[in-house]
Amino acid sequence: MTKLNPRKLVFAMSVLAVLPFSAIAGNSSGPLLEYMKIANPMLESETWGDYLREDTVGSAMVFDGEDLMALDAPVQAFDAATVPFTLRQREDTGLRITNLKIVVDENPMPMAAEFKFGKAMGNVTFEARVRYDVFSNIRAVAKVEDGRTFMVGRFVQAAGGCSAAVSRDPVAALETMGQMRLKQFDTSGGQMSEMPGTEREVQLMIRHPNFTGMQVRSGTLDHIDARYVDFIEVKLGDEMLFTMEGGFSISENPAFRFSYIDNGADEMTVRAVDTDGAEFIKTFALRSGA
Repeated sequence: MTKLNPRKLVFAMSVLAVLPFSAIAGNSSGPLLEYMKIANPMLESETWGDYLREDTVGSAMVFDGEDLMALDAPVQAFDAATVPFTLRQREDTGLRITNLKIVVDENPMPMAAEFKFGKAMGNVTFEARVRYDVFSNIRAVAKVEDGRTFMVGRFVQAAGGCSAAVSRDPVAALETMGQMRLKQFDTSGGQMSEMPGTEREVQLMIRHPNFTGMQVRSGTLDHIDARYVDFIEVKLGDEMLFTMEGGFSISENPAFRFSYIDNGADEMTVRAVDTDGAEFIKTFALRSGA
């Protein structure tokens, strides 16, 4: 049975704060900073304390990450099979995030994804969608270049997403599996520079049913065998932007919106591999100034 601890945003098990959060603890009459006013803070989690913390970070000291990054997730999800989250690194932290783990505590496969970031990712801004089996915390656990580990999290009310019916007929889903699109955004208000070093933003979309093994075929009780994308590599020219090792907690038709720093390359190459060993590769031309 979990319960809310309103006096903490991070909890026991060697979790330390980077800065003193006296206002959160109620020891100060000063106003809370805006980013501390969280609508859905994490709840205490027996799952995290019993085994998931060790599985995720081992014996590493975990610092409160609210000064490093902001995690946005809905208080209550519209669709438990496609729960969105956005992670934004705060400006001027002076730190580079090299590794990011997304964990949904109570899912059958809690580790949704582990990302490894290259330098061209800059200050990490990353958006994706996950499945939720039951009400749960979602955690973003980040490692920075100096080896320290930081964590933020939110509690989301959503259930049934891991066994929810797939949106398309399984046979049709398999026929289009591996198709990819890259959407390029102009977030500059019409002032986008074409010079290397400029921040760009794109969304990568991959067709794949990401079967969980918990779903059944329509009109039958036959389970659909698990099959999901478990590895993605994204390169900007010859430079690695990020890799992902993932599980079925990533939603059907994985989509990732992210920013990166233009290194002058005119192509982005994506390689995805699923649990059946199928490999999908696509190279996208990057338009000038995008």
